[in-house]
Amino acid sequence: MRILAAGITTAVGLGLTAGTAVAATPAVPAVAQQTAAVAPTQVVTPDTAASVRRSWESRGRPHRMAVLRDYRIDVVTDGRVTRQVGHAGGTVGIATLSRALPSRWLTVSGGTATLDATLVLTSGVSLQLGGSGSSLQTLQLAGGDSPADAASIHTGGGRVDLVGLTVTSVDPGTGQPLPATAKGRPAIVASGGGRLEVADVTVNDLGAVSDGAPGDEGDRGTAAIEFHTGSTGSLVRTTVARASTGVELSHSDGVHIEQLTVSDSAEDGLVLAGDRGTTMSGIRATGNGANGVLVSGESGGRPITGISTNANGAFGVAVVGENGTQVTGVDTMADDAGGLRISRSTNLTVSGYTATDQRMGVFTHVHSTGIVLDGLRTTGGARGLVVEKSTSGLEAKNSTFTGARVAGVAVNGNDIALNDVHVADSRSAVRVDRGAHDIRLTGLAVEGGRDGLVTAAGTSGLVVTGLTVADVESDAVRSFTPDARITGAEISGGGTGFDLAAGATITNSTVTAAREGIRSRSPEMVYASGVTVDTTELGVNSAEGSPFTLVDSNVHALESVRGLITQQGTNDLSLPPLNLLGAIGIPLIVLAVVLEELHTYRQRRLGRITRRRTPRLPAEAS
Repeated sequence: MRILAAGITTAVGLGLTAGTAVAATPAVPAVAQQTAAVAPTQVVTPDTAASVRRSWESRGRPHRMAVLRDYRIDVVTDGRVTRQVGHAGGTVGIATLSRALPSRWLTVSGGTATLDATLVLTSGVSLQLGGSGSSLQTLQLAGGDSPADAASIHTGGGRVDLVGLTVTSVDPGTGQPLPATAKGRPAIVASGGGRLEVADVTVNDLGAVSDGAPGDEGDRGTAAIEFHTGSTGSLVRTTVARASTGVELSHSDGVHIEQLTVSDSAEDGLVLAGDRGTTMSGIRATGNGANGVLVSGESGGRPITGISTNANGAFGVAVVGENGTQVTGVDTMADDAGGLRISRSTNLTVSGYTATDQRMGVFTHVHSTGIVLDGLRTTGGARGLVVEKSTSGLEAKNSTFTGARVAGVAVNGNDIALNDVHVADSRSAVRVDRGAHDIRLTGLAVEGGRDGLVTAAGTSGLVVTGLTVADVESDAVRSFTPDARITGAEISGGGTGFDLAAGATITNSTVTAAREGIRSRSPEMVYASGVTVDTTELGVNSAEGSPFTLVDSNVHALESVRGLITQQGTNDLSLPPLNLLGAIGIPLIVLAVVLEELHTYRQRRLGRITRRRTPRLPAEAS
């Protein structure tokens, strides 16, 4: 009797009630007995109990949990194994789960299954839900107010296949999906060493939001779908909606993402955090509460590509703390904060990027360096490219910025180069803000808009080569930068060619058909050499106290020079050429003709014009 009592006590201490340690006892349902005939149920050993306990602790201590093993399923209640049910091995499906789990843990009705228990796979075990031959269409994962209520699916070291399903959360009390604020919303998790394959699946209302401080690991929330360190798999033709965070890859290995849509997440849509070997295409991120796609951590060089974003609460794509990453083939539209954010990143290359109606098409900041932006296209919005003051070593080339309400390019920072950049119809084409230094603009082309190049006081090291500006409303160049160097500029139309409030050197440049050629109000010397000015009103306008030296230049205007200037070499100061005078006179002639016609029309309406009769000839003339 003492031996029997000790055996019962041991069983209870391992999390079993007497009579449930062996599946062949009468207490086990008939279906379980039939399964056990194929693979006998095993007694729980101390090692098994400890393993289950560790798994339970690491999965948020769920109230109900099932551990899927090669030939049995451990049923776990609040961390204790309360039943073991054998199965025949091979891939586990919904039918096997239905036989093994208590009826209140899993119900199947028609094509809908409701699971109210966390599933954890051990190494080598496969679970498939949906797919060819399966009648399962909808999988509801129960949850509640606490993380312990969540019926999540964890690959563990095994493999989970979800095919052709709708997966959603459910509140057992109401039968409705759990709200975004519920801390007990379930998730689908690929654990270390596990594999998650998802194809043709819609995932709704999963994942718990974080209410802790940013970076607080104690309460960071969960994504709807997570790939953890060392996990792998794929997401193909999959939609994730109304999640906390949609999908998160954290130090995963070789995950394949194709035609993934993440929408209306409470936080970020897709998070790539230190993932390696990820391949991606056809990713859409729309209407998420924070960033559409957040990229962070050392990635091993995987590219960020094939992404389109729209109407996300922060940036379309945010790249933080990356090194050597390539961003290509990204299309963003109308995200609240902007299209692309680059922060704390080095040696980053962005190519084939477009932004439409963004507050900032591209924003670089927080000590980003070694950034190359190639082939950018931004349309509308407030600013096309914003380079913040802590950015250094940035080059933007072969890029176009159109229709910016504030500035096509706003530059701060240091060692910044714009090469073959085109800006059209923007309030300011390029603005160099206070504190910027070592700014090089080569082949900058400006068309339309209010101002061309505008530089603020407190900037230095400005070198402009091959600038072309056409038909801006006000100033083609307005510079407050001391000792600015401008070579080979071609300016046509508009208000003023060069408006200089600080010393500058202008060489081999032309200003034609503007109202005013060069205006200087600088207390430092302005030096103009080899310039040609053909303007309608003023050629060179040097304010009192503004030293100006003109060398080997041609200035043609109705008033070629106003103020005191110093001349060197051979200068031609005269009226505009005949063709320009003609251009000035023709509008006046047209205006006179129009006014005359209007006068004649009014006279006719008032009946004041009578037909003149030919006077009679004198009799002598006949």
